[in-house]
Order: sequence, then structure tokens, then C-alpha cells
Amino acid sequence: MLNDDSESSSRRRWNTAHLLLSLFQLAAVSWALLTPDPFAFVRDTSLGWVQSASDLLLHVIAFTVLSATVCSLSLAVCGEIPSIIIFAMLGYSVTVEGLQALVPSRTCDPRDAIGNVAGFVLGLTIARILSQLRLAPAKA
Repeated sequence: MLNDDSESSSRRRWNTAHLLLSLFQLAAVSWALLTPDPFAFVRDTSLGWVQSASDLLLHVIAFTVLSATVCSLSLAVCGEIPSIIIFAMLGYSVTVEGLQALVPSRTCDPRDAIGNVAGFVLGLTIARILSQLRLAPAKA
């Protein structure tokens, strides 16, 4: 059994890794949405099939993963998901799509913004469900 200091240190390391993962995902999603040709990175690789996937599906998946990670970090650190996190993620979901209008060869598509928000809601739901499952007492 771990003592309190060891458990606290382990939790801090886990939360730091979780924060770094959240920041990496935020940077990756931002780069993918705000670069003129995001598929240039994978076009001539074995991941080239990604560019043939539905654009809307890619938006939903990206925001599901990002929001699930950010929301689960909030739950781990705060025990809840503060309203500021929800509003920040919703704002980011919509704003990043609007910023695409400023990027050469990209367009602002309201359907993609809806996909971003849908992905956020799905990720939020997943984080909450997993948190509930983790906190539920084990049944014998």
C-alpha cells in the first residue's frame, strides 16, 4: 500500500502527464484546423487514407478526443468540470472554425462548427460516464 506522500506524488505526475497530453492535443487540433493543407503531413504515407474520411467525422472525432481528455483532467483535478472549462471548450470549438476563413485555401463551414460542438458534447459525456464508473463501488 502506498503512503500518502507517495500517492500524492504519483497523482501529481499523472495529472502533469494528463495536462501535457491535453496541451499536445489542443496544439494538434489547432494546427490541423489552421494550416492551409493539413493532409500534406500524411498524404504520401500509410496514413494517406485519412484524407478520404468524412471531414465532418474528422471534426467530431478530433473534438471528442480533445474534450474527453480536457474534461477528464478537470474531473481528476477539481472533482468536477468547472463552467469556465465548458465555455472555453465551446468557444474554442466555434472560434477555431471561424478562424479558418483567414487561412489560405480553407473555408469556414458551419457544419464543421456543429461537428466540433457535437464532438465536444460527446467527449464531455464520455468523461463524465468514465468518471462515474471509476467512482462506483465494486460489487462482489
